[in-house]
Amino acid sequence: MNNPLLKIYNLSKNYGTKRALDTINIKIEKGTIYGLIGQNGAGKTTLIRILNKIIEGDEGEVLFKNKLITAKDVQYIGYLPEERGLYKNMSIEEQAMYFGQLKGMTKSQAKIQLKYWLQRFEILDWKHKKIQDLSKGMAQKVQFIITVLHQPDLLILDEPFSGFDPINAQVIAHEIKNLSKQGTTILFSSHRMESVTEMCNAICLLHNGKVLLDGSIDAIQQKYAQEIYEVSIQNFKEDKLVELMANPNYKTTIIFKNETILKMEIFKNNKEDKLLNELLNIGKLILYKQHVPNLQEIFIKTIQDA
Repeated sequence: MNNPLLKIYNLSKNYGTKRALDTINIKIEKGTIYGLIGQNGAGKTTLIRILNKIIEGDEGEVLFKNKLITAKDVQYIGYLPEERGLYKNMSIEEQAMYFGQLKGMTKSQAKIQLKYWLQRFEILDWKHKKIQDLSKGMAQKVQFIITVLHQPDLLILDEPFSGFDPINAQVIAHEIKNLSKQGTTILFSSHRMESVTEMCNAICLLHNGKVLLDGSIDAIQQKYAQEIYEVSIQNFKEDKLVELMANPNYKTTIIFKNETILKMEIFKNNKEDKLLNELLNIGKLILYKQHVPNLQEIFIKTIQDA
C-alpha cells in the first residue's frame, strides 16, 4: 500500500525552550488505523493540535491529500478529544445540527446521518434528550456520533474508549473498524497498549518529541523478537533434559513441569537445526515457537533504551 492521506515532514514545535516536537516524519496510509503512542509529555497532544489547525508548527510541513494542510481542511477531519465537550442544555439532535453545520453539512445531511447513527446504536428515540439527562456512557456515544457525523476523511481519536464499559467499548471498536474498512483514515491515540494492538495496523511511538518507532505492528514485533523459544515436550527423558540444561550453548528455564509435559524458554545462540535435534532427542516435541514480544513489552524496552 502506498497511498498516504497524511504526510508529515520535519515537523517541529517549540514552547519557549521546550522542544515539544523534534523533526517529526510520518506517513499515514489511507484507510489505516494508525496508533499514536507515548508517555505523557511525549508530544502527542501537540501533534494532534497541529493537525486540527489549533496551533501551527514552527518548522516542517503537513500535507493532507498531497497538499499543504489549511484551516479549510478541518471540515474533512473529525476529532474526538480525551476531554469531551458537549453543551449540556442542548438536545442530541440540536448538537448534531450545530456541529454538523460547522463542518459544512446542510441540516438535511446532518439529520440523515444522525438518524443513521442513532439507529446503529439503537437510541433513535433519544434524539430529543438533553445531554445533562444522559449517563456518561451514553453521552460518550453521542460525542462519537457527532465526531463522525460529517463522514471525515481523517478521524482523530484520543482515548476513544474512555468512559465506556467493556460491552460498549466493543461496540465503538466495531464501528471504528468499519469506518476504516470504508476508507476513513484513523489516528488512534491511547495509553492502553492492548487497545492499540487490537485496533491498529501501524504505530508511531513518540518520546520527548522524537519518533522512536514507526511502522506496521507486525514488522516492529518481528524486529524486536529475540532468539527466545517456547517449547513443549511430552514424555521427555530426564537425563537428556539435564544434558540440554547443562549445555553452555543454551540458557534454559523450566516454566512448567509435570509427569508428561515440559515447557521452557530457550535463549538460543546456536544454529536452529542443532537446537531442534537436541530437543527431538529429549522427547516428543509438540510445540516450538519463537517468542514475539507484545506492544507493551516493546514500548517499555524502547523507552528504557532511549
